[in-house]
Amino acid sequence: MKRSKSKRRHRKAGSLSATWWITGILAVMGALALITLNGITEAARPRTDTSGASQGALDAPIVLEEYADFQCPACGLFARETLRQIEEKYVSQGLVRVVFHHFAFIGEESIRAGEAAECAGEQDAFWPYYDTLFANQAGENFGAFGDAHLFEFAAQLKLDPAAFETCMVENRYRAKVLSETNDGRLRGVNSTPTLFINGQKETGVISLAAFESIVAPLLNAAQ
Repeated sequence: MKRSKSKRRHRKAGSLSATWWITGILAVMGALALITLNGITEAARPRTDTSGASQGALDAPIVLEEYADFQCPACGLFARETLRQIEEKYVSQGLVRVVFHHFAFIGEESIRAGEAAECAGEQDAFWPYYDTLFANQAGENFGAFGDAHLFEFAAQLKLDPAAFETCMVENRYRAKVLSETNDGRLRGVNSTPTLFINGQKETGVISLAAFESIVAPLLNAAQ
């Protein structure tokens, strides 16, 4: 779980040989080269009644709000596991509506990733882009979500490249990403992922079983 008020870690610069420097650089380049190879199958999963940064039936009795940072590993775990299960079992049946909110506190790459997801949303691809980002996490503020990779993800999803680039260059959604992050703080969000299930706050990567224990009485009351 990430903490927005965590102390910055300082690393001491050591004396490394030229061989170690070259080895390290090659390893980093190899890791970054793999970024654009992931996430295509993740992005292919179907969803119902999607609308921008939300998905599911508008009249669903359960509303699941997610505050997340695209660089947060715990958020990636939630997206790939629990949320997928919720989508398959509840969203697809019209019982749960999912609403995503940005909580981009880790750094500039978090903000740019959020902007990119919103730009993809202009082409009805917010959720495929969401999946692609979480499938391609590779460290924090280390270039994984630099603009070059964000544009490549858009190309993978066959988005209109000119429209996507214009949206990104204009910083069209930067204010929205920052505003939602601030709104999250006002709601008491200080870690990611943070969920609100019909207004009930839950933090961390909750399991499907934990989610079901919360929504079961709410669904019974709605019947």
